[in-house]
Amino acid sequence: MPSFAESFWSPDFISGIEALFGKLHKGCDQNDLFIQLFASRMQYEVEFGRHLCNINKGVDEFDALDSTCNSSLAGMIGQMVEEGNHHLKIASTIEMTVLGPFTKWRQEHKQRVQYSEKILKTNARSFLKSKGFVEKLEQTYLNKCRLLEDFKRSTFNEDELSDAMKSLDLQREHEAKVLQEKEYQKFGVFGGIDYDYKGIKETLKLLLTKLPKHQYKVPFISFTIENTNSGSEIVAFLMTHMSLKDIDHAELFGQDLLNHGFIKYCNGVGTTFANSKKFQYQWKPYAYKFCNLSTTDANDDSLNEAESGIVNYFQKMTAGNEATYSSIHQPNFSDNEKKLYKFVRDVEVSDSKYMKECKKLDSLRCSFEELIVDHYTFMEKCESDRLMAIRKVTLDFCAAIGNTISSMKLTIEKLTDSEALIDPAADLLKTIEENRVGFFQPRVIPYNNYYNPGSYQTFGIDLETRCRSDNRLVPLILSAILLYMDQAYPEMENDYKRAIVWTKPVKLHEVHQLRQLLIKPFKEESEIIEILRSKKVEPSTVASVFKIYLLELPKSLITEDAYDILKVLYREYPPSDIKEETENQRVRGLTTALSTLSKSNMVTLDVITTHFERLIEIIRMNKSEESQELAENLRDAISQEFANCLIHPILPTANELGYKVFEDLLRHRKKIFKELKRKGSNPSSRG
Repeated sequence: MPSFAESFWSPDFISGIEALFGKLHKGCDQNDLFIQLFASRMQYEVEFGRHLCNINKGVDEFDALDSTCNSSLAGMIGQMVEEGNHHLKIASTIEMTVLGPFTKWRQEHKQRVQYSEKILKTNARSFLKSKGFVEKLEQTYLNKCRLLEDFKRSTFNEDELSDAMKSLDLQREHEAKVLQEKEYQKFGVFGGIDYDYKGIKETLKLLLTKLPKHQYKVPFISFTIENTNSGSEIVAFLMTHMSLKDIDHAELFGQDLLNHGFIKYCNGVGTTFANSKKFQYQWKPYAYKFCNLSTTDANDDSLNEAESGIVNYFQKMTAGNEATYSSIHQPNFSDNEKKLYKFVRDVEVSDSKYMKECKKLDSLRCSFEELIVDHYTFMEKCESDRLMAIRKVTLDFCAAIGNTISSMKLTIEKLTDSEALIDPAADLLKTIEENRVGFFQPRVIPYNNYYNPGSYQTFGIDLETRCRSDNRLVPLILSAILLYMDQAYPEMENDYKRAIVWTKPVKLHEVHQLRQLLIKPFKEESEIIEILRSKKVEPSTVASVFKIYLLELPKSLITEDAYDILKVLYREYPPSDIKEETENQRVRGLTTALSTLSKSNMVTLDVITTHFERLIEIIRMNKSEESQELAENLRDAISQEFANCLIHPILPTANELGYKVFEDLLRHRKKIFKELKRKGSNPSSRG
């Protein structure tokens, strides 16, 4: 049965979340309907019971001993009063065993749904905001690259450009030497001691990284200041880690930190450093930037200022620093070369920021997908529990009535039948089938380097680009994983372990952890295999990374052009038609459709199907009946598992086409790829 975690995914995440929680809220409304029914029945029982208990008030007084008729009448009134008590007891039982507990549970369930919805929507909006920010950075970076290239073409010929780039290298060496010399320039006096740039950086870094920071809540207003320490904490740390004479010396050092703008007073306005627990000081973003450390307190504006400072570094160097660093020879540049260097620096700074944010966004996406899976799984359990709770509370409701009045047996039996009609599993399946939005199909936001596309990450890159960068016909990571799995099969306990390794569920968090280790491009398969062995990764996790790689491809292995052909082909010649001619026509059509794919796609398909064909044969080598059944079931299970990897699903319904195509590829691999080779596609069969 499909699960929530497989069925409510959309490109913007929000649509899938809204679809699921819209249905879950309807479930909460359904709980209210049951509450209304139980409450109404309880109210009617109370009213009817009270009327029966007071029925004697509607009859004139009489002597019950006067005659047998009067005696019978008194008996009837007594029975009716007794019946009234039974109805009151039913009402009491409904309230205590049904209405009270279910009302409380219903409220808790609703809160769980609302909490999950709030968490997921908040994170989705945050992710989309971050994605928009990265897209802007990408556009800025690409625009700067275009400006640079346009300037190169319009201003320099090839020889001039080559000379200018060599001069740029000299300029960078010059700047590196300047920065190196600056490290030993005097920065200022702290605690009566002269410090150069390098010395104060090391001291500040020690204070920023080793001294625990706190949050300071400003009295009377709801405002919190991050990265703070009291004056006494700073003094105690300085006394412990630095060779200061006494507390007065440490206080003087703290005062100099304040004077140089590394800390600021939090309790109000002041310019005096005090060794006191009551006086709080915040480490300013400037201090972190001075030491090249990151802080969440540094805002974007200050970051931009820092970056623009780097961009304008050349102008500052040429404007006023010649005298300061006269001992270092600086190259002479023409105006055009200066403009070129400015363009190059703009590109480098923009590229650095874009790459950094792109990596952060990819990590954020992985974390968000894990969060979605966790919440979807939890919500599926909650919804299943809700349906089971309705079933149980219905049974309790019937018992509350049936255990009290045996004369209502027929009615109770019918009520009990209504409980038997509730099928939580069927309702849950219907919820998924009717409301599913889309399969899990992660969409990587790739880092698009203008000059070397695909050279900085492995996942989410177009297959042809990845193959070209790897200088292979098959992406290096795929061939490495398949090679690793070939080596892992003999070490597995039995055929059952080998059969389920590709279909065994693995936590998305574990898959993302391994993906993060393999995200950078590698030169050789041995590097990837070494990582897998050193980390002692479970083969099922490695297999899941293989599937994640295929799912994260921007275009599926079988492209849309081939998809349209295959859709018609499998409608005309379905696998359900067991005629040999139909099967031959379908295989020929499949071969023709695959011939439209690029060489890298065809070879990758060949490698994957060859691997699984070999695995099935390995299991078949064991002549036991169990192994033969495992081998046959494996073909079906693998086809189901890789359907979405082969063809990215367009509709949220089951990917029948992907399943059928992969099954045919496994059954007729040799025939299909032999024909493709004959046509000149020449796919290799490594794997």
